[in-house]
Amino acid sequence: MTELKNVYVIDSLVNIGRYAALGENFAKACALIAKGDFDALKPGRNDIDGDNVYVNCFEADYVSKAERKPEVHHAYADIQIPLEADEAFGLAAFDPSASGSFDEEKDCGFYDQAVDWFTVKRGEFVICWPKVCAHAPAVTPDVPKKARKLVFKVRT
Repeated sequence: MTELKNVYVIDSLVNIGRYAALGENFAKACALIAKGDFDALKPGRNDIDGDNVYVNCFEADYVSKAERKPEVHHAYADIQIPLEADEAFGLAAFDPSASGSFDEEKDCGFYDQAVDWFTVKRGEFVICWPKVCAHAPAVTPDVPKKARKLVFKVRT
């Protein structure tokens, strides 16, 4: 089932090809995702098209809702894929009046604002649009843990 909002998408990996139409950079990310050969990705940054499209492969530190501040990006959309564990994922339209700060060099800002919580299951993905989506990923529904996940960074 596809859930499409103005600021984010939650969908099944079997539907990733639908999102290639969002632009050349999305097409490159979607093509790699559609192959599904995630074991071939090395830990850390894997370039697909230099700084235009790349994927970070890592073991995320899953924490509680109280420990995760929503983040926002300006230059990149995220396509986040949990590989080993379902995760609670906070999502909301970014509130520019929320307190926080943005680091241009890292293309990331953390803010104090409310989010709605969803469960993103293995076999699903989330797209978070830049400048408009506040997202709080890698939250555990039970006890803190580490689990492998992918975050595709797509320059928009």
